[in-house]
Amino acid sequence: MSLRLELIDHTTPTWPAELAALWRGLGAPHNPELLPDYFVQTTFVKMGGLALRILHDDALIGAGLLFPRGLEGGRRVYTLRVSWGSRGLEVGAQIADSELRSAADHLLNRQSTGLGVLGPPPSPQLPTPNPRVLIPESRTYAATHRQIGGFDIGAPGEDELGAIRALHAAIWGAAPGAQYPGDLHSAEFGPATSLVARADGRLAGFLLGFHRFGGLGGLERAGVDTALSVESQVMGVDPGLRRAGLAATLKRAQAAEALARGVGVIHWTADPLQFANATLNFHKLRAVAGEFYPAYYPFQNELNRVPASRLGIAWLPATDWGRAGLADGPRRDRALSRLAGCAVLNDGPRALRGPGGAPHIAVEIPADWTVLQRDDLDAAAAWREATDAILAERLGFAQGRYLIADVATEGERRYLVGHAVELMAPFLRRP
Repeated sequence: MSLRLELIDHTTPTWPAELAALWRGLGAPHNPELLPDYFVQTTFVKMGGLALRILHDDALIGAGLLFPRGLEGGRRVYTLRVSWGSRGLEVGAQIADSELRSAADHLLNRQSTGLGVLGPPPSPQLPTPNPRVLIPESRTYAATHRQIGGFDIGAPGEDELGAIRALHAAIWGAAPGAQYPGDLHSAEFGPATSLVARADGRLAGFLLGFHRFGGLGGLERAGVDTALSVESQVMGVDPGLRRAGLAATLKRAQAAEALARGVGVIHWTADPLQFANATLNFHKLRAVAGEFYPAYYPFQNELNRVPASRLGIAWLPATDWGRAGLADGPRRDRALSRLAGCAVLNDGPRALRGPGGAPHIAVEIPADWTVLQRDDLDAAAAWREATDAILAERLGFAQGRYLIADVATEGERRYLVGHAVELMAPFLRRP
């Protein structure tokens, strides 16, 4: 049997097309074992994940995704998750896990030492020698329970996976290929976060996150250790409980787990124009955003009818700034007038010329971005174009740039608030 693994170079312009072709060859979007292609194309590779073709006698039989799993003495450890195509099911059943693991270990070690001939040149994502690969040999789910804020929070049991899938579909739509397979919650896969919230005996929310290797250049240049962090990928809350504080409860439980493992950075992406999300991320949790990704996701749906731009958000719960988001405190003032010297950079989709060197900036965003997209697509496109330009120009961790770190209101108007990096830097260091 001629088994061969090929590492796909995601840094080339052909990466999106190569991934699309690979996924089609494996039955996308109707193969439920495949992860969403937009996730693999974007966040997965940014968090240090690696994609492999699995070939037998030069015929494609499957795909492998090497998920960051952890560090062992500075050595990166990956979980290899395999998806077989219809052609590969019979052949794959004959391939021992040990053979796959050995092939993946060999490939990664050759890449990391510069000797690779089975893929692209050594990747900057593989700076440590001798990375190790694990392959889940079974799938087990042990439900856990802890009462937090009136909810039963814990890892899901196997009987709850269907409810997670149903809630995900209810929130984002049931399009084929948009779901995250249930085995990602298993103990053997080893997710960074797998949490559910239960209320009155039913599933009320979920949160799934992965481990991340580096890739957060702004934070790294600011002196933050990002060798291993958490990529908080997808969270869903029952619409009937969205004002009950459940989203914050799930995020805080995630942070507590990360801190207990010695991980001090939680990263995720969010649409900058969704004010409710911004209130959660910046006003309640005290996360910051110094990265901006225009047109980040290559898809459209009811929540993303114009280019899906995203903020890169980092929560540092061990720092003076981030620690304040671990628990609800006194209600904080959101009035724009509290920010002395703040430069307002736009009036709706019309850019304004703000004063240079202002200590704070305010970027106006729609009061209800979802409704605006539904009712006036041209206006939504104008808002996106204007705010994309502002965020791309102003955000960053370098001197003279700003970190989005709060929200503000003025009458019916809604704003993202940025603070000068020089003002924020002392609060982002671990004590």
